[in-house]
Amino acid sequence: MLENHKLVDPSLVSVLILPNSSYCGISLNDIKIPEKCTLMGLLREGQIIPVKDNPTIYPEDYILAIAIHPMMVPALKVTLKKTRPCYYSLNDCLLEA
Repeated sequence: MLENHKLVDPSLVSVLILPNSSYCGISLNDIKIPEKCTLMGLLREGQIIPVKDNPTIYPEDYILAIAIHPMMVPALKVTLKKTRPCYYSLNDCLLEA
């Protein structure tokens, strides 16, 4: 049993959700994450919301996840930090609105 222990070295990953995150407005369970990783929940205003509650993700939330193997940490962080491009047009001035 101790031989299998060498394959597991879990790392907690937390990622702050920015307003241009690809995950703003979607449910936590809709995120596709890499193998050997698990979503744990959200941290919102000092409160942990477990993944079983399937919360909607908002800016300023932290997504909490675990990578079972340290090699998966970079892939998990890249996945959770995915953003949308910012919209910009010379014809639209958001300051006037």
